[in-house]
Amino acid sequence: MRPVRLVAAALAFAVCTVASAASVRVAYAQVAPTPAGATAPTAQSTPEMRWRFDQCMGGITYGAPFKWALSYGGGMVYEGDRLDLCALAVAKVGLGGAGASLGLAKSFGSMGTGTAITGGIIRTFGDPLNASARRTYVGGAAHLWPLLALGGELGYYVRLGDGVGASSHGKQVITWSAGFGF
Repeated sequence: MRPVRLVAAALAFAVCTVASAASVRVAYAQVAPTPAGATAPTAQSTPEMRWRFDQCMGGITYGAPFKWALSYGGGMVYEGDRLDLCALAVAKVGLGGAGASLGLAKSFGSMGTGTAITGGIIRTFGDPLNASARRTYVGGAAHLWPLLALGGELGYYVRLGDGVGASSHGKQVITWSAGFGF
């Protein structure tokens, strides 16, 4: 079973890398050419011109229930004069499970600091940390990276699909992780 998990983690990393490169190519391909006679610089003064598709965050973390995990977050990025936002979709694959979530991230300053709020779904594998195996959870998390994208997350998820008389062990899970990215 371990080789399958390693292959899944390697595949997830490759998909994230390819998706990041493809999103950069798409963003550059959407830039409109400047007419030859135009000499005045075009100012991006309208808010809708500041939104672009890009990678918001990626990383490697350790925590519950994923154990070691790779993550990638990409979406619509707004870079303003005073505010930088990212409406993102996140994929996370680890040894103990996989997850997908949507959220909003905000960065502060130039030192790679920021916060994010996400809501999503987690599916655990055979040996998750502090959760029931082979179960689906839904919930949300708060993410904080205080310096150079080093930080962590704390979340609360509830198990789905329990029948009458099912075990209450692991029904609610406090998720956490620490590392580079989220």
